[in-house]
Amino acid sequence: MNQTTAWHTARQANRSMKRETIKEGNMPANITVHTYRPEDLPALVALINEADDYDQLERRVTLEGMQHEMTWPNYHPETDCFLAWKNGRLVAYADFLMRPGEENAEALFYTWGMVHPRWRRLGIGRHLMETLHRRAVERHGELGNKSAYFQGSGRDIEEDRRALFEGLGMQRVRYFVNMVRPIDNGLPPVEMPPGFRLRTFDPARDVETVWQVDVDSFQDHWGWTGFPFEEFQHWVHQPHFRPELWLIAAEDATGKAAGICLNKVDPEWIAQTGRQEGLINTLGVLREYRRLGLGTALLAQSMRTLRQAGMDL
Repeated sequence: MNQTTAWHTARQANRSMKRETIKEGNMPANITVHTYRPEDLPALVALINEADDYDQLERRVTLEGMQHEMTWPNYHPETDCFLAWKNGRLVAYADFLMRPGEENAEALFYTWGMVHPRWRRLGIGRHLMETLHRRAVERHGELGNKSAYFQGSGRDIEEDRRALFEGLGMQRVRYFVNMVRPIDNGLPPVEMPPGFRLRTFDPARDVETVWQVDVDSFQDHWGWTGFPFEEFQHWVHQPHFRPELWLIAAEDATGKAAGICLNKVDPEWIAQTGRQEGLINTLGVLREYRRLGLGTALLAQSMRTLRQAGMDL
């Protein structure tokens, strides 16, 4: 089990994000920064993997997987991803994805980045975050007077990341816990409430339905912002997608989808960790169908589905 923490800029500051400033730090000599170009992808993959070799946080990536990420709809790395180079070597990067949010909801700028271990604690990460924040302020102008948060996240053991965020005036606002259990035996029974059934996802007819359930079931979750259908379509076409691992709880009488559980088996993750570990990626039930046992049934069946796919965890 591990814990992830979310940080973001203070609420009052985000109500006037255009006027908000972050005090600039010093930039090391001989560091150049430019926005992402497609030819930078191999260097970006190498940076992330070399950092993970040191950090041991199981964040290794592949060229194919990162290509999929860098072509995400509504993500603009050519203007919103900044790379720091020293003597021709990529030593750090930072980027964001802007989520405009619904009409009456706040917008979010989801940030992420990495500094190579050899070049940490030199001010490079801070400089990139300052650059990123200035770009976010520019893009915030596209949203009119809508409130917005500049948000980041990190694992509980990442002291450098926490110090960076807090040094920029960001506040810890939420904790998330990743949980794991063996699934080789002792699984709970699958008990569906009367009038409902479980079925597997059909890519030919269920993509839009599952997207809508995903968006609607999380509408009152902390920090949630909706996302367009084109992003969900892109996600469905991620490497190693297996539609038979996705489950839908539907009404018998109408066939209406009431809940979903979207599971994943990633052979690259298994190769990296050495664990036969599946992922229960998204579990959601529409508000009007809650407290009937659908979520519990979806979870119980998902563990069985992952076990049948050869997973131990």
